[in-house]
Amino acid sequence: KARGRHSSAAIATTAVASCSPQALRAPQAPASPSVCAGHVGQPAAAGDVRRQPEGPDGGWLAAAMGAQVCGQGRNADLVLNVIQPHEIEGFGNLVMRTSYSSSDHAFEAPQPCAAERYTCAYEPVAMLPVHFDIKEATSQDPPGTRTLTHRTSGMVRKLVTVRKPSGAERQERLRADVRRLHQLRNEGVARVLEVFEDTRSMMLITEPCSGGTVYERILQKSYFAEQESAVLIRHLLQSMASLHRAGLAHGFLTPDAFRFQSEQTHASLKLVDYGLDLKVHLWDVLSAASAGGGNSSRRTECLQLWETCRLVFCPPEVVRPTQASRRGKKTPCRVDGGKPHRGETLNVDLLAEVIDAHLEHYEDASECLSMLEAADAWGIGTITFLLLCGYPPFFAPCRYAILARIDKTDFSFDPPFWSKISEEAKDFVQQCLRASPERRMTVSEALEHPWIQSLADTSPSGSMLSSFALNLRRFYRTSLIEGFAANSLAAKLSYSEAHEFHTRCCETDQNKSGFLTATDLRQVLMTLGHGDIAEAIAVCFSRMLRHPGESYIDYQALSESARLRRERLIEEELWQSFKAFSSASVGVEETGRLPVTCLRDFFQVSDVRKSMSRGGASQDVCDVVCSAVDGALRMPGVGLKGVGDHVLEVDFIDIASEVVRCLPPSMQIRKRFESVPNMRKHDDDVDGSVE
Repeated sequence: KARGRHSSAAIATTAVASCSPQALRAPQAPASPSVCAGHVGQPAAAGDVRRQPEGPDGGWLAAAMGAQVCGQGRNADLVLNVIQPHEIEGFGNLVMRTSYSSSDHAFEAPQPCAAERYTCAYEPVAMLPVHFDIKEATSQDPPGTRTLTHRTSGMVRKLVTVRKPSGAERQERLRADVRRLHQLRNEGVARVLEVFEDTRSMMLITEPCSGGTVYERILQKSYFAEQESAVLIRHLLQSMASLHRAGLAHGFLTPDAFRFQSEQTHASLKLVDYGLDLKVHLWDVLSAASAGGGNSSRRTECLQLWETCRLVFCPPEVVRPTQASRRGKKTPCRVDGGKPHRGETLNVDLLAEVIDAHLEHYEDASECLSMLEAADAWGIGTITFLLLCGYPPFFAPCRYAILARIDKTDFSFDPPFWSKISEEAKDFVQQCLRASPERRMTVSEALEHPWIQSLADTSPSGSMLSSFALNLRRFYRTSLIEGFAANSLAAKLSYSEAHEFHTRCCETDQNKSGFLTATDLRQVLMTLGHGDIAEAIAVCFSRMLRHPGESYIDYQALSESARLRRERLIEEELWQSFKAFSSASVGVEETGRLPVTCLRDFFQVSDVRKSMSRGGASQDVCDVVCSAVDGALRMPGVGLKGVGDHVLEVDFIDIASEVVRCLPPSMQIRKRFESVPNMRKHDDDVDGSVE
C-alpha cells in the first residue's frame, strides 16, 4: 500500500524498484513499534536513513528515499513521501542509523495497521478487545472515556464512546461528523486514529493527552500573568478555527474539553472532547419535539447540563427556557412535594423548548453549524473570563441561579479581582459574551483581536493577584467533587438508596438554599453508611487542592447527574444481556435487533430483571415497553424492521429508550426556590476569593 503527500512547492521525484511488502519487512521481526521505520505521512529528513535492524537493503533504501515501513504483526505498509527541494541537499552525507527511539513513530504507527483491517466503513465493536486491552473505568474518568493499550505495540490510547441517536438519518449525521474528525489533521485537535461501531454506539480511538488540564497546569505554577492567559486562549482559538474549517463545531466548550499532550513544559494543548454527546442529544430532542414525543430523549441527555461547574460555560441559546410561558406549560419543577407522575422530570423538555425557540430557523445543516460556531465563541469568552480572574462569569451555588444569570447575560468585572486586567482583555470578553449570536465575535475575528494579536503586551506587568489562584483552586475542586461524587453514587447506589440520599440532603439543607457544602455532603454520606465515598472525596482532592474555603454543591443537580449516569450503566448491563439472549435464544449473530415475539422473554431474564430493579423500575415495565412496541407496529418504519415476509424486529436503541422512560424520573425538590442568591463577594473573606 502506498500513500503520497503532495505539496504545491516544486518537488523532486524518486523511483523505487517494484518490491513486495514481504521484501521490505525484516525476517522474524519482532511485533513491536521498532518495526516501523519512521513517521507515517512525514518525509524523511535529509541525511536520515532508517533501516530495520535485520532487514534487507531494500528496506533502508526505500527509507532513504522517503518511504517508511510499518507493520505490527501484519503485512507491512510502504508509505511513499514527496521529498522537498531543500531536503535533497545533504543526501551525499547520509548517516546510517540502525536504532532509534520508538517514540519517533508512536503517534502514527496504528493508522496504517488499522487500514489493513478495514473491510467496511468502521470495524465492529466486537473486534475492539481483540486489538486492545481495555482498562477498567475509574470514578475519576469522564463518562464514556476509557484507557486502552494496543496488544501488539503496547501503545496507550484513549477510547471515547458516543451513544448513537435514534433514527437512521440522525445516525448517519453522526457518522458524517465522525468521518470529518477522522480525516482532521491539526496540532490543536486530538487525532482520531480508529473508529469502531455497533448498533448503539460509536467508539473513537484517539491519541492520549496525558499532560493534564488547564486547571492543573496553572495551579502548578507559582507565577501566572495575563500574557500567559492570552497565549492559552490563542491556542484554544486556533484549535476551534481548524475544527470550523473542517465543517465541524463543538457548541459547549469548557476548560475540561482540552488537555495537554504531555507533561512537557511546551506540550501542545489539544481539544479532546469533540462535542458529539451534545449534538446527539440535540438531534434527539429536536426529533422528539417535532413528533410530540415528550422526554423520549432521556437516553441521550447531555451530562454536562447537570454539572454546575460545566453548565456555567454553556451558551444561552442552549439553556434559555423561554417557551414555557409561550406554550402555556407549567413550571417544570413540582412545588407540592408530592409523588411525581410517570414521565415527569425536574427539567421537562428543557432542551426541547430551547430548540423550538432558537433552532426553528436552523433546519438547514449549514445554518445549524453557524449557530454552533457562535456557541464556540461564547465558550471561548467564558474560559477567558475564568483565566483572568479565577472564577467563571455566571457561577452561582445553585443550578437555577446559573441558568438565570446565563439567560440575562449577567456578568461583571468586579473589583478587586479585575483591577490588574487590561482593557483590551475586558473588551475581548465582552465581544465574545454577547447574548445575540449574530452580534457575537466569531472565532476567526477573535484571532484578529488586538489582545490576541499582541498577546496582552499592554497588560500590567507582574503575576495575577493572589485571589486568582485561590478562586481557581476552589472552582476546580468543586468541579472534581461534582464529577467524582456523581460517578460514585451512580455506580454504588441503587435507586432506593439514591432517593434516601436525596431526602437526607433536603433535611440537612435547613435554609432550603438548594446547596450543601462539601463537608455537609460527606457527613450525609457517612450517616447513610457510604463512608467509602465520603473518604474518597476527602482524600482524592485534598493534596493539590487544599483551600481554606468551602466548596458548594448543588445536591439536586448532583442527584440528577448521578441518575443519568446510573441509567447509562443500566443500559450497558441491558446491552450485555441483550447480546447473550440474542445469541442463545434467537440463535443469530449480533445484529442489534430482536424479534418482537421474543421481547417479553427477554425481560424475564434474571440479569435483566436485576438491572431493572436496581434502576427502580416497576414490575409492569415489560408491559409498558411491549405496549410501546405494539404502538410502533401501527406506524411502519419507527424502530421496526421486517425480516422475510412476517417477522418484525425492534432495535435495541428503541428498547433502551423505552426502558429509560419507564425508570423513575428525577428526584423532587421539596420546595421551589423562588429566588436563589447569586455569587456573593464578602469583604470579610479572609482569602479575598469569591464565595
